[in-house]
Parts: sequence; structure tokens; C-alpha cells
Amino acid sequence: MLIRAMGLAIGIVWAGSALSSDWETQFDEGGIQVDTRDVDDSNYKAFRATALIAASPEAVLARLRDIESYPDWFPDTIEARRLELDDDRWANYVRTDAPWPVKDRDAIYTQDLERNGSSIKIVVGVAPDTVPESGDAVRIRAAAGFWELKDSDGATALHWEFHVEPGGNIPSGLVNARVIETPKGALRALKEHFENK
Repeated sequence: MLIRAMGLAIGIVWAGSALSSDWETQFDEGGIQVDTRDVDDSNYKAFRATALIAASPEAVLARLRDIESYPDWFPDTIEARRLELDDDRWANYVRTDAPWPVKDRDAIYTQDLERNGSSIKIVVGVAPDTVPESGDAVRIRAAAGFWELKDSDGATALHWEFHVEPGGNIPSGLVNARVIETPKGALRALKEHFENK
């Protein structure tokens, strides 16, 4: 319950008040579009990414819930494991590789599932104190966003928004480059996973 409450609180604050500029398209190719925009009181941009996935929303949801597969397809993920799981809420521990000399980042992402007819939404937050910190990674203490999956003639129209404060001393240019590359790489891999089945 604590994990869920903390994740929802962070997600509500971000979604309700922090975005401060219009979306600007940074990438639009191969059926994937990635937009970014500034966030109030942050050096790091938020992203919005969209794609059409050749699978049902339920199949895409199953892939997103398969946290152990993330190192195979989610950019820069070096460790991912499930901490909590039930029908409509779960939490994942994820460790992300960072280029030298920056320390790796890790996070405990909370995820709450909402259904509205054939539409599926996963609201994402963080619960940073759920697992003790390690000395060789910086814990992400603020992040929020959502995935939205809607049926589109047997395929899935995917919409993903996210913003993260990586913590520690890390150049904003490095993070903002990943704000484009991470969703681009993840959605490309997600599309290929279903197209190659």
C-alpha cells in the first residue's frame, strides 16, 4: 500500500502542474514519434512517445509486465526484477547503466493499472525507500508518467509520457539526449518483438 500511495502522489504532482512548454518533435521515423518539453524547476526534459504496435493491448501489456525481459530490449537496463505484483499494481527494481564517470542509476518504479473499456493505462511513479540503496548506484527519487494502450483495428496505439529527475551531479545534456534515445530504442524493440513473431 505504501508503494502505491507514494507512486500516485508523485505522478499527480508531475501530471498536474509541472510541464511548462509546448511539445517539440525530436524524432519521427519508422512509425515512432518522440516529443520533448521543458518541466518547471527541472534541468531535465519530459518526453512523449507514440507508436503503433502490431499486437493487441493485452499482448503489449504482458510484454511491459515481463520485467525480467527488460535488459534484452529496454535501453541501458542492466538489472530488472519484480518486487511486488498483483492484478492491478506492481513495483519493479530497475538499474540503468550510465556512461563513465557518471554512476549508474537505480529506481523502484510503482505501476498502477487502470482499465476503461479496451483502453489500458499504467500510471508510473517511484517508491525510492522500498529497497536499501547500494553504494555504487544513485537512487532515483522523483519520476512519474504513464503508458496508454488503445486498440486500433487489432493493433495497439501506444502513448507513453515520462519525466525523471536522475539525482546526483549529472550533466543535463547527457540526460536530455537519453530522453530521446530511450523511448526511441524501447519502442523500436517493442515493435520488432511483435513484428518478428
